[in-house]
Amino acid sequence: MTRLLAWHDEWSLNIDVLDAEHRGLIEHLADICHRFGPEASPRRSGDAYALIDALSDLGEAVREHFKREEELMQTVGYEDIAEHRTEHALLMAEYTDQLRRWRAEGIDVFDEEAQDNARDWILDHILGADRDFAKAFHEIEDHLPAPDHPHDVEERSRLNAARRYP
Repeated sequence: MTRLLAWHDEWSLNIDVLDAEHRGLIEHLADICHRFGPEASPRRSGDAYALIDALSDLGEAVREHFKREEELMQTVGYEDIAEHRTEHALLMAEYTDQLRRWRAEGIDVFDEEAQDNARDWILDHILGADRDFAKAFHEIEDHLPAPDHPHDVEERSRLNAARRYP
């Protein structure tokens, strides 16, 4: 049975651009669950090619998100960016491997187990490593002098640019 997947405010990092992208990824996954879950109409579920295409599109959306996230980290000078990039690479390798297995199995219904795996794959990262980045991001922000203070203008400019990315 398909469980309704929706964004929850407690998942927010309080970084608007990342929260918007994360929300979009969750909505993308929810759409796949709705279109290809066990309760989907027979003309929607049961189409292995369409399901694999949809899952491939999700993987590409996540890959693009990771790229933009790393650009933000670079912009603000996040000191743990190398570890975060490594985690992104591992996550994409896991997803690629899972996608290959689903393709080999001829998956044509996105069942509860597959839904749970995909949901956990995204959420574990958001609620883990991304939370660590958000904490560092907000600490940088909190330690900046007042906007009219002449020191650290470059750092404030970087942070403001990060807020507007991409």
